[in-house]
Formats: sequence, structure tokens, C-alpha cells
Amino acid sequence: MATTRLYTIENVEQSPPEGEWELIDGELVLMTPAGLESSSLGLRIGRIVGNFVDAHDLGMMTGADGGYVLFPDRQTLRAPDVGFIQKDRIPPVEELSRFPRLAPDLAIEVLSPSDKMVDALSKVTMYLQAGVRIVWLIDPETMSITVFRPDAALAVLKEGDTLDGGDVLPGFSVPVAEIFE
Repeated sequence: MATTRLYTIENVEQSPPEGEWELIDGELVLMTPAGLESSSLGLRIGRIVGNFVDAHDLGMMTGADGGYVLFPDRQTLRAPDVGFIQKDRIPPVEELSRFPRLAPDLAIEVLSPSDKMVDALSKVTMYLQAGVRIVWLIDPETMSITVFRPDAALAVLKEGDTLDGGDVLPGFSVPVAEIFE
């Protein structure tokens, strides 16, 4: 019988395992690197949102290697492709070297060809349970963005639609077509 080693948030902060991974209830889950298109799209949307965030001094952005401790009572660390924390929720300076003990306000996931939709939707569900206010799931294959909010019906946006930041990123909007250029 194989035994799975369980990790704590503190374990992985002090001595991170090699490679790309997330921590789900104490178990390391290895992450497959993104393909060129997905990685490029994640960087693009991160740059678009990040430029807006910086121009309006709204908060702090994280990239695909930025982990969040989503729940105070679970050894779970997830890393969205792009994350955003509103300015008034940024942890104190002395805590910035650790994984933030909070859910981001916005989590953006970009599907890769190797991603299974069931796994992506499971991650979205976890984000929403943790208190993420908006999740954008970007699908390069269909050139669509599915917007999830905790108390609203999901919206699927395609070319011709406009993506907005709602009350998380007030004033932010970008044509969906521009994201996929």
C-alpha cells in the first residue's frame, strides 16, 4: 500500500518541492506546463489587467507562480494563471514574502490543450467557495471567456462581446476580440 506524504503550507514555504505544483488538502498536485498559446494568452490578459490596475492604483497582481492559501482551515494552495488582490486587502509588508492567506478578488485561468474541463471547473468552484469574487476561464480553442461570480449566472463571452471588471475592477473593460488578437 502506497503512502502519500502530506504537506502543510509551512512545509512548502520553508522547503518548496521541485517543479510546478499546487497543494490540495495537503497533497501535492503536479502541474503540467502550459503550451505556448495558453502561456502567451495568460501573459497578455495579465498585462492588460495589470496595466489598468497600475494606472488606477487598485492593488496587486500575481502571475502563474503566485500561490494563494484559499482556506484558513485547509492545507490548500492554488495558483491562478493571473490573480488580483484589491489594494485594501493586500497583506502587510512583513507578510509579502509568504503565500497570502486569502483568496484573490479576481482569478484568471487559461485552458491549455492538456487541461480537462472537469478539473478546470473544479478549480473554479474552489475559488468561488474560497471567496473569489470573479473568475474568468479563458478558452483559446473557442476564443471565449466564461465569467463566474458567486451569486450570478455564468456568462460566456465571445468575439463581439466586452469583458468588464464589475465591482472588482471598476471601469475596466476590454473587447474580447482584443484579448485573442
